[in-house]
Amino acid sequence: MLYAMPDPLPRSNDVQPILDWLLHKGVDLSQTGFGNVQLMSWTAGYLEIKAQQGFDEAFLKFFERVRIEDGSACARALRNREPIVIEDIMADEEFLPCQQVVSHTGIRAVQSTPIISSSGAFLGVMSTHFAARHRPTRIELRELQHTAQIAANALIRIGASRYSIHERIKSSLMLMEQSREEMARADRLLLLSRGARAAAANWGPLKPADGLRQF
Repeated sequence: MLYAMPDPLPRSNDVQPILDWLLHKGVDLSQTGFGNVQLMSWTAGYLEIKAQQGFDEAFLKFFERVRIEDGSACARALRNREPIVIEDIMADEEFLPCQQVVSHTGIRAVQSTPIISSSGAFLGVMSTHFAARHRPTRIELRELQHTAQIAANALIRIGASRYSIHERIKSSLMLMEQSREEMARADRLLLLSRGARAAAANWGPLKPADGLRQF
């Protein structure tokens, strides 16, 4: 069940109040006590946590910098530019490198929603986490996407207000180009990953050739 969101987006020229608002909305919509908001640094090539609720130092250190090729839900949201749901982290093979630190925090499920503006600019990822196996409804995911887009548009406006019209156009074009380049890289990684899984499924585990002695 979803609840109305009475408090509006804060009127601010600073980024942090917008990120805090998005985090609060995300955990409220998800009815959980765990969540974080990451912004994407296209020049450095990773997502970085800028707002969080409920996590310890070990979790924050592990997810301090998330790259596009990682197996976490937020990395997959970055690659695919769409919400990612891991209903049970213990049953998700790609999530294996993250299982220990996440399960130690008491988390069993996660959803990650990309923060994308109305113009298509990818700014980051908003994730919420659950203590038991869980899959958000389509309505919940749609509301999370809508909330993330509101925040993304506000972040774009804040950035635009600090520059001249010429600088705004240049900055927007640069952001879109960096986003396209990183998405193209993600597509290549995804194809390679699918190819490796298909090969493994077709051929199975390698076995010694007949007649060869095993050492």
